[in-house]
Amino acid sequence: MDHTEAPDPETWSTPWLTPWSDPWSGSGSGPTEDYELLFCDRSPVRSFRTALEPALFWTVAAVGLMGNLLVLWVYLCRGRGLCKGRGLTHLYLLHLCAADLLFLLTLPLWAQSGTAGWIYGEALCKATTAVYKVNLFSVSLFLACISVDRYVVIVHPTVALNSQMRRQRWARIVSVSMWLLAVILAAPELAFTTVIEQDGLMTCRTLFPAYWGRIVKATVLSLQVAVGFFLPLVVMAVCYAVIGRRLLLTRTFHKHRPLVVVMAIVLVFIVTQLPHSCVLIAEIWDAHSAALTDCETRKVLDKAGLVLRALAYSHPALNPFLYALIGRRFRQEVSMLLQRSGFRKKVFLSKPRPRTLSDCDTSQGLSL
Repeated sequence: MDHTEAPDPETWSTPWLTPWSDPWSGSGSGPTEDYELLFCDRSPVRSFRTALEPALFWTVAAVGLMGNLLVLWVYLCRGRGLCKGRGLTHLYLLHLCAADLLFLLTLPLWAQSGTAGWIYGEALCKATTAVYKVNLFSVSLFLACISVDRYVVIVHPTVALNSQMRRQRWARIVSVSMWLLAVILAAPELAFTTVIEQDGLMTCRTLFPAYWGRIVKATVLSLQVAVGFFLPLVVMAVCYAVIGRRLLLTRTFHKHRPLVVVMAIVLVFIVTQLPHSCVLIAEIWDAHSAALTDCETRKVLDKAGLVLRALAYSHPALNPFLYALIGRRFRQEVSMLLQRSGFRKKVFLSKPRPRTLSDCDTSQGLSL
């Protein structure tokens, strides 16, 4: 924001709320904003963003698209890998992969906007802004679904075996419901995101009306963080705590080695998304109390928000590496597919082993 020109009090932005809610563009809700913050020169933050985001986003997009397309290729082409009775977790993982691919397709637009401004129009601005939130919420919700599925299979194996068909039907209904819930939680981005001109460039931002913007901002962020992140996190924590206790009591960790992959996916999700969610919590506090009024403090928080946002956006590119590094079965499936496609036989160090009936046993979880 140019320090010689005050912002329009009728249009106030929400920093950190969306991918293009410029963290340096002001966060007040009306003319009562602190005078120093109103004229705060945030050009260093803009320069920091220009240096950080374009190259990083292009790299994440390229690596993530290749990795997730490989995962999709393995799961879809190796139809025998989706054995009856263990397909629920695979189904949820396919939804995770689809959500990540959808998000990664928008990253080049973000990279371009970091240097040349937003040149793609308001409709695409709204859509791509909402895609990030849909990805964030759908991933957390589907990870919660996976944790519940693993809980049923490991803690109540008899129930899981006797209700396979019913669980498969419910899994489809649950999957559709999770997508709908993620879209509903991301709806404010569609409603309040627009394209405005700032410093000679078009910018895609989320704007709330001045007269009730703080209330809406605090309410929207509270619902998104609580329902879309922390509630699934509680479900995952409870399920894996009970699973861990059960495995300790029965001494059957060796039978559930693929569970390590799922828990690694959950851990990476928490590490990449929790700091960004903490930033949103700070925004809720600021929207409620208007406490962040010092210019230097705001600029430091803006830069921290950009770094944590970049960490959060890197998450979709990391899951394929977890499959490859930890998932033995995944490496074997890729090796088999590459052999059939005419590539060298020994692509991975682990040699594919023949399939056995136990591969399709529900107690084995997912074949990663």
